[in-house]
Amino acid sequence: MLQIREIRKLALALQFFTPETGVVNRILDFIENPDESAQGIVKLIQSSLENMGLSLDQVSAFSADNANVSYGIHNSVFTKLKETNKEILRGNCHAHIVHNTVKKALDMLSVDVENIVLKIYSFFSTSAKRRESLREFCEFCDVDFHDILRHVVMRWLSLNPAITRLLQNWDPLKLYLISIGQECPRHLKELLKLTEDAAGVEGEADIVEVYLLFCNNIMCLFEEVVKKLEKNDTTSVALYSIMDCFLKRLIQRRDDGFYRNLTRQKLQRLLPSDAEVARQEFTVFRDTALCYVRKWFDFSEQNWLFHLQPLSLSSGKILFDVMENIIEQLHLVGRLNISMDELYDECVTATSLLEHLTKGPQEKEKWQSKGTAEKWMEILQAADLPNIQPVVSIVLIIPSSTGFAERIFSLMKNKWTDVQNKCSTEFIRCELIVTLNYVMSCSEVYSAVLKDKQLLNAARSQKK
Repeated sequence: MLQIREIRKLALALQFFTPETGVVNRILDFIENPDESAQGIVKLIQSSLENMGLSLDQVSAFSADNANVSYGIHNSVFTKLKETNKEILRGNCHAHIVHNTVKKALDMLSVDVENIVLKIYSFFSTSAKRRESLREFCEFCDVDFHDILRHVVMRWLSLNPAITRLLQNWDPLKLYLISIGQECPRHLKELLKLTEDAAGVEGEADIVEVYLLFCNNIMCLFEEVVKKLEKNDTTSVALYSIMDCFLKRLIQRRDDGFYRNLTRQKLQRLLPSDAEVARQEFTVFRDTALCYVRKWFDFSEQNWLFHLQPLSLSSGKILFDVMENIIEQLHLVGRLNISMDELYDECVTATSLLEHLTKGPQEKEKWQSKGTAEKWMEILQAADLPNIQPVVSIVLIIPSSTGFAERIFSLMKNKWTDVQNKCSTEFIRCELIVTLNYVMSCSEVYSAVLKDKQLLNAARSQKK
């Protein structure tokens, strides 16, 4: 499985599965990306693979940001990769889909929640005096002070914690902004709908707070899904069920008109006209989210991800019909040279082994606590299943998100600091490879280096 993440620099990562190590993520390359066209990116991918003695024919699936250059219909990285490898699978980043669903739905609200978070953080982050004044207002209002959190637009999980912090400081925050009068930026007053008497009566709700409370509640659902998708033990086997559960919970909340109790109480304290507008917009938010996620994820049974679900082993059986269906869906018979007759016998053996591994209550509980990859590791280590193993390997190498590739860039920023701003791309590439790919302990590295004469000679040379 090949993953890429591209912002002027190109990070290529591999995900693979073996019965001994399970699902493994490794960085393949980190290179300059002067040509951001689809053809330019494909050439860089091919070059990096060839340098490692690999080829596109060995790549089972491709995952990247959900951008036009990656997945456009006619001229994209994926379409050009398919010209070389017709059987390559498309591994969408489903965390991006969920993140973009939130952004699309937020655009339907008359209160610009995301901009409020950004502007308030900007106002307080530039002045220690303002933060101290806010702290004093919190003490005056008998409210515990909480630092305002930064929201990074491109990060999937930064918005809701920032909203939570605003709500924790909400009353003192409003009082402080009203108290400074003309020093409060005009755009901030407009966003928060502040007037000189905006503090209102104690216990009275304001429209902005209600919108923040609604978003804070509904976005917990989105956060939960993204965290599941980003977990290291989440595999393609679980993707369909995660997204399907997410869709059903959104539909349920819309149909029930559910708001958290505090949001409902605050709504009742608004003017009837304002409350009605808010309820209508909250419904539009949910409808927009449902429409968007349905557009970008196929919830029908024609989705090949739907057919992978039995490989989670939750049924306690490994049925031949299921394996045959998966092989047909992914066109694996000729590609993997699978013997269907031998596959049947292997399914019988694997089912018998699975029953043995879960025969007692304790064994069953222990088995259910394991992730899908761990379960298959145990089965494949216990029995020789030459036809099942390649099928399972291809399925498990398809990631649920580009989370690993995103983490490469997070590490890059830690290494490419203001102090180390003159480091070359090649130097950072080497550091990233050592950080992410080496699993040896310090003593093991020391012993290995002493035995590597070529490395020792390179270290003594003047070449940098």
